[in-house]
Amino acid sequence: MKRFLVITALALVTTVSAFAQVSSLLRPRIEIAESSSEDNSRIEVFYMNDETPRMYYLSLGNLGVGTDILQVSADPVYELFIPLGNTLDEVIAKMEEIKSFYKLPRLETREISGCFAIACPNDNLLTVTITSRKLLASKILEFSLPTDASGIVRATHIYKSNFGSLLTGVKIYKKIHPKQ
Repeated sequence: MKRFLVITALALVTTVSAFAQVSSLLRPRIEIAESSSEDNSRIEVFYMNDETPRMYYLSLGNLGVGTDILQVSADPVYELFIPLGNTLDEVIAKMEEIKSFYKLPRLETREISGCFAIACPNDNLLTVTITSRKLLASKILEFSLPTDASGIVRATHIYKSNFGSLLTGVKIYKKIHPKQ
């Protein structure tokens, strides 16, 4: 299995290099806030330093592949990005909107625009489905991409506590950097 993953990663790097897209992958990414969970999933808010006007994004990390119940992390390259806005006020408002989805009844869904790309967001937006899930004392949002008829789901699960700490980090950053 390790050999297969290494060969696949090398083939991907070679392909990307061959098409001269490496420069677009090396864009400067400035992190605003970050939150990690026990299962090593990491979410962050950042902006690309080379964009004018500045655009902030929420990175939900790598998506798993599987069913609604069981997800296997199989893709360490692609990330799911949610555009948040051009100012920190817009970022906080959008994140507050997403945080309100945790209050939805179990299995209720909402849709939001997002981007599934390698290392940096691009303009190819697609619809991301957000599903409210609840486990015992935990509130979870599932961010998933459109699926085909096979029933395979590409998704990531974010706990309310992780999202809340990320939002708090953005608010602290805004107080420290009021002119941004």
